[in-house]
Amino acid sequence: MQQQEKMELIAELLELEVSDFTPQTKLDDLDEWDSLAAISYVVMMDEKFGVVANPADVKNFKTIQDILDSMK
Repeated sequence: MQQQEKMELIAELLELEVSDFTPQTKLDDLDEWDSLAAISYVVMMDEKFGVVANPADVKNFKTIQDILDSMK
């Protein structure tokens, strides 16, 4: 999956436009990144990638790049 496709998945997850953030955007700066978004991320990873995301890893995400890096 290309980075643009991953960015679109994140935008959908956060209910934002891709232009609203960059890989360097800090999750603390996004009101949309909350506990519900984190749970939605875990579900998305299972559905789109067949991967069970580790909640401890999700808790340690600091930037959009961290999310992108987890999407393999």
